[in-house]
Amino acid sequence: MKHQILISFYLFFTLIGCSTRMEERIKKSVLHQIERYPKSTLQDIYKNFYQDYFGTGHAIPDNEAVENYLMHELSDLHEISNNTIVEIVGWRHNFVRVPLFLVKNGTIPADELLQAFIESAATASTNAADKWIDEWNGIVKIIEKMQLDIVSFDDDKNKIAELLAKNPKMALHHSEIFNNEYKPHYRIVEKTIYKTRLEKFVK
Repeated sequence: MKHQILISFYLFFTLIGCSTRMEERIKKSVLHQIERYPKSTLQDIYKNFYQDYFGTGHAIPDNEAVENYLMHELSDLHEISNNTIVEIVGWRHNFVRVPLFLVKNGTIPADELLQAFIESAATASTNAADKWIDEWNGIVKIIEKMQLDIVSFDDDKNKIAELLAKNPKMALHHSEIFNNEYKPHYRIVEKTIYKTRLEKFVK
């Protein structure tokens, strides 16, 4: 009996410890987003954590079309979009955002990024969508406790909740504010694939 009680206490405090570490990592990720992109909305924060959870969010149906779109985006890329920092997303840190300007300036070969992106799409998460809704709701509660000055927070919170009610695996674009201010152009790459294929070029 005493042994069972000790095991119960151990499991209880282990779960508390895991929950605390998760919350701290979520806070750290949110603060990084706000510090680097002060005009981020809740929609942009959602996208950050969504990409960490689902990866690209979908499989690649046509490699040629993906390549053509990459070339088109690169041709339209201008100096104003010259972000060269590879960023890890979410709190699990399963994926990174690789800026397209690293291809534009010759740091990363276009074919290498293309293959890394296609391989990463094959790792698209099969996690149950209802688990994502639970996780996102938990993330929102943590953000609310942080009392950050995020524009249109309540409106975005309600809008996202409505969209998730219709589609529990809903992917969102960056907000119009974010797009206008930061001109994001990147590809999502699974972290291990990035380290294997692309990190050597960035270093």
